[in-house]
Amino acid sequence: MPENEKTTEEILKERYGAKLEEYKKQYAPRRLCVIRVEDKTAILRPVTAVEMGQYSLMIAGENGSLDTACRYLLNALWIDGDNCIRDDEEYFISAMLQIQNVIELKKSSFLRL
Repeated sequence: MPENEKTTEEILKERYGAKLEEYKKQYAPRRLCVIRVEDKTAILRPVTAVEMGQYSLMIAGENGSLDTACRYLLNALWIDGDNCIRDDEEYFISAMLQIQNVIELKKSSFLRL
């Protein structure tokens, strides 16, 4: 990384300052998620089981739509950020590709013995 290029955390601290620390404390011990699209950011709170269920229904339902499910989750979890990530199609499409990372909280496995 070039010396003059800032990390995402540095950018967030500069932009949100004390608000970022308050957001972290509010949802601790769970961690916030940050989606970056170019120079735009979205800060998202941790997902709940209810939201996961709704998201899954939106994808798997009779008229399932990944687009609708991702829009729902992005709006439900939104804390702060650049609204163009939600409103501008090109930014949203890039953010939509990261929604799967938001819902992967812990690795799990299923076994039948």
